[in-house]
Amino acid sequence: MKAAVIDTPGALPHIRDFPEPVPGENELLVYVRAAGLHPIVKAIASGSHYASQSKLPMVCGVDGVGTLENGARVYFGGFHGTMAERAVANRAWAIPIPDGVDDVKAAALLNPAMSSWLALANRAQIQAGERVLILGATGVAGKLAVQVAKHLGAGRVIAAGRNEQVLKSLPELGADGIVSLAQSDQAVIEAFIHEMRLQGVDIVLDFLWGHPAELLLNALTTREMTAKWHRTRFIQIGETAGSTITFAAAALRSSGIEMIGSGAGSVPFQVVFDTVPQVLALGASGELQVETETVPLADIDKAWMRGDTQGRRLVIIPA
Repeated sequence: MKAAVIDTPGALPHIRDFPEPVPGENELLVYVRAAGLHPIVKAIASGSHYASQSKLPMVCGVDGVGTLENGARVYFGGFHGTMAERAVANRAWAIPIPDGVDDVKAAALLNPAMSSWLALANRAQIQAGERVLILGATGVAGKLAVQVAKHLGAGRVIAAGRNEQVLKSLPELGADGIVSLAQSDQAVIEAFIHEMRLQGVDIVLDFLWGHPAELLLNALTTREMTAKWHRTRFIQIGETAGSTITFAAAALRSSGIEMIGSGAGSVPFQVVFDTVPQVLALGASGELQVETETVPLADIDKAWMRGDTQGRRLVIIPA
């Protein structure tokens, strides 16, 4: 079968023949119809992600949509190797897809939407009316995070991002305030401080880390001994702006900041399995929207090199 294969960490994938997958115990053969090119796919292939595997060559992809041998259409994931004509899926990960959501939307939607849903519902345990700030709101996951936060009961959503064109469109998705990261550091810090003073922030969803997170933590750091305490759960999800940061210990001592991670390994699998059908149902009803662009499997190398996609998720389609 044809598959998108990585032979060396960090190299571009190339299409070549690869051995047919053989289902093991509690596994199913899946005929792949679509697979999302998520940031985590590139990170795993580069070897930089903590879930990267050392065994090479490897087939790219962490999740996808396909049909089983009985014709049932399913979302499947949780492992490597979905950007191929066929793959195997653990029975627990083969989740039926409702008729109201097509293959491409399902493949594009689940991974980024789950990143904010699990962070808010499980890690932050969001309460109705709480205020959420999304750091990195102009990417696919960030745009979905705006919608997910509103669905889960957020009272106010502040969207922070660098892409000005996408940023201006976020109020249509539910954002109540926006902060441009395409400003000087001082202007960004002042914009964050303004939001803190306006109504405060209960939850931060951070898809960026790196320098933007440093600026936000600077803004959250209290500079008065008599300052009013406010609990802020800072949920770290992604690192597209950098894998490390530097910040003062005072940021933790002088405020109610609680730093929590959300990703593979931090959430029980059963919670994930229970959440997927809810996200698919919202996709089918149209409550969750995601922009997509399809790319043939044969053009995976060109898609891999693409930069900013203006908030669209690239979806790989086997020929």
